[in-house]
Amino acid sequence: MIKEAPEKFKKILLLGMSPMPFENDRKVYGTGIRTWQFLEPLLLNGHSVCVCNYAIPSAYDSDFKSVYMNDFNVSSQSRPDKGLVFKYNILAKKDFENINLLEEILKDFSPDCIVGCSFYPSHIASKLAQSNKMPFWADLFGHVMAEAQARAYADDDDRCLFHYWNSEYSIITAADMFSCVSERQEYALIGELGAAGRLNKHTSGYEFTCCIPCGMPAGSFSHEKNVIRGLNGVKNEDFVILWTGGYNTWTDIDTLFKGLEKVFEKDPSVKFVSTGGEIPEQDLNTYPRFLSMINNSRFRDNYIMRGWIPGTDVPNYYFEADIGINIDKDIYEVRLGSKNRILDWMRAGLCVLSSNVCELTEIMRREKAGYVFKAGDSSDLAEVVLKLSKNRKAVKKTALEGQKYGMANFNFTATTKRLIEWVKNPVYAPDADKKQVFSFEREEALKNLQSISDRQSLMIRDRDERIAELEAIVKKGFVYRIYSYLKILKRKISGK
Repeated sequence: MIKEAPEKFKKILLLGMSPMPFENDRKVYGTGIRTWQFLEPLLLNGHSVCVCNYAIPSAYDSDFKSVYMNDFNVSSQSRPDKGLVFKYNILAKKDFENINLLEEILKDFSPDCIVGCSFYPSHIASKLAQSNKMPFWADLFGHVMAEAQARAYADDDDRCLFHYWNSEYSIITAADMFSCVSERQEYALIGELGAAGRLNKHTSGYEFTCCIPCGMPAGSFSHEKNVIRGLNGVKNEDFVILWTGGYNTWTDIDTLFKGLEKVFEKDPSVKFVSTGGEIPEQDLNTYPRFLSMINNSRFRDNYIMRGWIPGTDVPNYYFEADIGINIDKDIYEVRLGSKNRILDWMRAGLCVLSSNVCELTEIMRREKAGYVFKAGDSSDLAEVVLKLSKNRKAVKKTALEGQKYGMANFNFTATTKRLIEWVKNPVYAPDADKKQVFSFEREEALKNLQSISDRQSLMIRDRDERIAELEAIVKKGFVYRIYSYLKILKRKISGK
């Protein structure tokens, strides 16, 4: 099965998404952060990594051409004295989906295993792993079918569901190990593995899944310039609520808007500052609709909407805000997922206020590392904001608690322990070389159903015979009892 690789350090082909956080690009997405969360610990542990990343279209020029770098060197705050070196290929869509091209890179690098970071790269990696018979770790960064449901609702069209499931199925039938973003998602994935036939006799007792929550990079942010206070009508004494990042399908702008309107009605010194906006690859409707609501508000001057800004400028906003707000709909995508922006705020020492839907916000509430409000409840949101605006000392204390808890529990090293252990000895799942007997073909399914039905009929008939024998022993006369005993004895001898 797996080739012998006694060396301490391994060669890993990693498929992910760019840009990663260290690249000075206008937009950095969660999938890029996730890729760096996997890559940096692998490099710090001495492994040799060849990275093939999908270039997210909205983060690069429209005429972007694939870039291939053999010895890419990046500085790391985890190792400031020496840079991290790896093979770095940033691929345009046509190249990222070109399996022949990827196989050439694979054969030239000769890796010990393949690691996919997030859904789309894991889907491409599944094709490589199957054709090259290589141990494969798939990271499912969020539950894609729940995301598909949210998108289908937003588009009023279910046709996307097949596309998502078809891609998900190729991953869950090929990978040997999986990582999820929450423990909740692990159980959703286990259900999918059962539906795909992976929970079989060979894998009984095998741990297919582990949780790798969103992670915090090492190092701290710095405040380099004034971006909020004293600008655009925001006074130094105002209470500033900050939003950063994209407005996705599951962002509850209706509750956010209604809640803020109630706040502004009672306290005009509260201001809402937003950086980020629409997400071209996913949602072009939510942010424009929010802007339309704001334009019709009598409190529109309390909304400072900056749109997408350079990634290097965003941390400045963290230092000038009082709280960062995250607000989601109470849907499966959010319940099973997580939030990178919350960890960014924690890392910067910015207090977090969020609807309590995902696993991370529940941890935050339990550990008193932030504040929560009831999802979909604009009155509860307004009440919490008004209370916090009057108690800034408590807000700052909670911010420090959140920063301390986050850095201790969500750093890259702590979150990727299972990945690092697996890479030391990458192995196949127990059913990797076993014949797949879980068929979805109609004729095969009917044949299996008939076989199960026949076995059940035999079991029922045997049970009825035994019950009749026991009743005869209990209820009949002496001679009939002897006959029944002999009948049971004969059956036992014959093995029926």
